[in-house]
Amino acid sequence: MIHSVALSLLLGFELTYYLLIVQTGIVAHYNSDLATLFPMFLGGVMGTWLSGISWMGLKNPLHKIIVALTLQLFLSFLYPDFNIFSLFLLGLAVGFMAPLGIYLFKAKQQRELFFALAIAYTTGTCFFTSAVDDRVFMAIIFTSIALFCAIVLRNYKVNTEAKTLSYSFISYLPLMLWILLDSNLFETLSRHAGIDIWSKETSIIAIFHIAGLVAAYFVDASKIKQHFFIAALFIASYSLSYFELPLLLAMVYPFTISYYNVVVFTTLSKEVDLSKLAFMMIFVGWIASGLGLAIALSRILH
Repeated sequence: MIHSVALSLLLGFELTYYLLIVQTGIVAHYNSDLATLFPMFLGGVMGTWLSGISWMGLKNPLHKIIVALTLQLFLSFLYPDFNIFSLFLLGLAVGFMAPLGIYLFKAKQQRELFFALAIAYTTGTCFFTSAVDDRVFMAIIFTSIALFCAIVLRNYKVNTEAKTLSYSFISYLPLMLWILLDSNLFETLSRHAGIDIWSKETSIIAIFHIAGLVAAYFVDASKIKQHFFIAALFIASYSLSYFELPLLLAMVYPFTISYYNVVVFTTLSKEVDLSKLAFMMIFVGWIASGLGLAIALSRILH
C-alpha cells in the first residue's frame, strides 16, 4: 500500500513539475525562444540517454532517481532565472526522470498510473493561469514531494519479469505522433487569446481529464482500436480549435490528453530493456514535443 501511494505521488508530482515548471513555466518565461531553450533540450536528451546506463556505480533506478531529484530540487531555487549552464542541468535532471519514472511501473499497475495522472492534470489545470514567474514555491514543493517518495521507495525492486515485451521502433511511431499533435495544439491554444479555455473553463477541463482517465482505465480495447479512437479524438480537438468552439474544446481536448497518455505510459512501461526505453524516450518525449513546439511557433498547421 505504501509503495503504491509513493509511486503515484512520485510520478504525479514529477509530471506536475514538468507541466507547470518546464513546459508552461520556463518556456513561457523565455517567450518560447528555441535558441535560448536549446541547452535545456540538449540536457534533456542527454539525461534521458544517460538514465539507461549504469553511471556513478548506481544501477538501481531509485538511486538514480534520488540523485536526479536532488539536482532538480537545487535548481528549483533558481527558478525562473536560469543561465545556459543551469538550463542544461535542469534538462539533464528532468531527462533522467522521464524513463526512470516510467520504468518503475508494471504495465498492470493501472490504479497507480490513474492516480498519478489525475494528480498531474488536476493540479496542472488549477495552477495553469498562475503567474509564470511566481512558481518557485511550486517547483520546490513538487520536487520535495517526489524526492521524499523516492527515498521511501529506495529499496523498491522493479519487477522485470512483468516487463516481457520489447517493441520495435515502428511500434512507437504512433506514440510520437500523438505527442507531437498534443504539443502543437497545446502550444497553439496557450497563445490564442480567443480560446482561453484554461482560465474560463477550469472545472470542466479538470472533470474531462478525469473522464479520459476513467475511459482508458475501464474500457478494454485492442491497441489498434485505441489508436483509431485517439486519432478521432485529435481530429475532433483540432476541428474545435479551428472553428473556435471553446466550451466543446474544453471537454474533448482534456479527454484526449488523458486517454492517449494512459496508452503511452502503459505501452512504455512494458519495455523490459531500460536502455532501449531511454533511447525511445528521446524520440517519444523530447524530439516529438520539441517538433510540436516548433510547428506551433511556425504556424504551419494554423
